[in-house]
Amino acid sequence: MPHIDDSFKIFLEDLKDGKYSSPLQIPPTIWASHSWELLDRKKINELFLPLLSFQIDRAKKALPQIYKQQYDDKNISGNNINSIEEFWNIPLLIKDSSNMNVGFRQKVKDNPYVLLPNDITGSVSVYKSGGTKGVATPTFITNLDREIETNSLKKCFQYMHLKDSDTGLSTYNPTHKGGQWIQESFIKLGMRFIPRRTSDDAEETIRTIKQYDVNVLATVQGPIIEGDSTKKGGGVDFMSLVAAGQDILEEKIETLFITGYVLIPEVIAWAEAHGKKLATTLGSSEAIAQATSTISHNNALCKYNIMHVLNGPHYVEILKEESGVMVPAKKGEAGILVYTTIAREGTIYIRYCPGDSAKIVANEGECSCGLKSELITDILRIDTPSDVFSAGCCIG
Repeated sequence: MPHIDDSFKIFLEDLKDGKYSSPLQIPPTIWASHSWELLDRKKINELFLPLLSFQIDRAKKALPQIYKQQYDDKNISGNNINSIEEFWNIPLLIKDSSNMNVGFRQKVKDNPYVLLPNDITGSVSVYKSGGTKGVATPTFITNLDREIETNSLKKCFQYMHLKDSDTGLSTYNPTHKGGQWIQESFIKLGMRFIPRRTSDDAEETIRTIKQYDVNVLATVQGPIIEGDSTKKGGGVDFMSLVAAGQDILEEKIETLFITGYVLIPEVIAWAEAHGKKLATTLGSSEAIAQATSTISHNNALCKYNIMHVLNGPHYVEILKEESGVMVPAKKGEAGILVYTTIAREGTIYIRYCPGDSAKIVANEGECSCGLKSELITDILRIDTPSDVFSAGCCIG
């Protein structure tokens, strides 16, 4: 069973003693620790509350066109947030206007730099969302953010038992944030990494897998909907690789890391029929990582599409509306997926609703793998997420 390591215990003592006045001062490598998922929800809320408060105040100052007026109107500040229940009263952030709510997509259309914190002076990278409604919203990422999130993704890969003796190939689009983060996380694990060249078709990719003894394949399974425009795999996906060289995949691949969509039964059946380990991780251009499945023993629940919520670097919530307030959904309930970027120097998202729903399938401590965090599944896209909110619950 996993246990809280000594270095993490020291970090917790330092955090309690006030060594870190800002989440940005926390060493990025801490976010790779599995110990976060060994803490109960009460402890996580206790640890994260001052970090959330810091980011609330910073967001008002550094992203004033997004947060300041709306938060001032509701008397919201970090100093006023003294409990997690008070944090629940903070309105959600959405992209599009609906039912008297104002979204930030139009502001971004007029000026994308409204999402660039004004207290950043160094280099930033810009990663745009899919833009399914015509305006791709940017997330500004600093080098510190890159280190934080790639350490978080490294932790996910450790839950999948990837190790330094592995050779990984990724077909993910190298221009996408996820594709870059996979490469950097594999390298942090000490793995050999092979990116698929954008000019390589499925047949050439299969030849590379054979020639270089690739045993870990990171890819997407293929669009569920014909004509899907996200192109996360850059034109090569798992199903096309099976068609091009199933015998090579059977011989060489041990672990499949497949994201971008809900894992379909055909992919799960293929992995089980051929004795392959299969896992996925939830993330987006705005926040990586949010939740992950694992490769565990003891008939653990956290496999395939059932994922443990990750406790940092982002604060993930599954919410339902209750008396005009968005509060945590309970086991067996579906809700809106919302997250707050705690350890983020670049674009700050406070209780941001990107447009996904999820279902809580297990409470903390109910998974036999030993991780304590809640389990979620049924990640679905909602066309108009703000329609489920009461008027006045969201801001932009």
